[in-house]
Amino acid sequence: MTPPLFRRSIPTVPHVAGVIAAALVLAAPFARADEANTVAAPSAPDGLRRTPEPRGKESGLIPGVLIGPRLSVAVPTPTFGAEVKVLRYFGASFDYGLVPKLTINGVDVNYSMWNVAARVYPFGDVFFVGAVYGHYGVEASATVAQGSGSVRASSDFLGPQIGARWIQPSGFFFGVDVAWAFPLSYHSEASPDPTGTTTSVKETADRWLKSGIPLAGLISVGWMF
Repeated sequence: MTPPLFRRSIPTVPHVAGVIAAALVLAAPFARADEANTVAAPSAPDGLRRTPEPRGKESGLIPGVLIGPRLSVAVPTPTFGAEVKVLRYFGASFDYGLVPKLTINGVDVNYSMWNVAARVYPFGDVFFVGAVYGHYGVEASATVAQGSGSVRASSDFLGPQIGARWIQPSGFFFGVDVAWAFPLSYHSEASPDPTGTTTSVKETADRWLKSGIPLAGLISVGWMF
């Protein structure tokens, strides 16, 4: 029988990703309109001109380039990595996530993932669209009085990504992003235990992972140099 926690938690994750994606799409036009209003504001006489508000940092140690580390509270696992932004309009990132051991209803689960992303900032500011490529692996094992069993599942993946980054003049930045990782080479195998727990876990994993997984950066923080 599928552990209750698996049934409750897996279906809710795509809903979280969908909410984040909708919020980003709705927020982008407002960010663009604010930028346009700032640029189009009529000029005032020299004596009445206000000091312009500082823009986000656009260049660092390398002219036209910003690069730095980042931590992300993300689904399905927190990640750490690095991010770069080039000439305001282009960007890339690398992320690595690891859950060494998590016990769910007597099943020990290990998860690891890495990905690289390429991005375009169409307005040269906050909002970006892009693509993400990477690999994930999941391993689960269960030990009972009658014996033990294990499950392994892994795949390369590729998918679209959208998000936003707010870079401060100091270089500190925070943001959100969401992607959907479509499997390219999904594979799973199971070593059944006498109770059938690992077989049930494999069936649950196959049902959901073959459709892809969400990669949602609920909040990311870092520093650009």
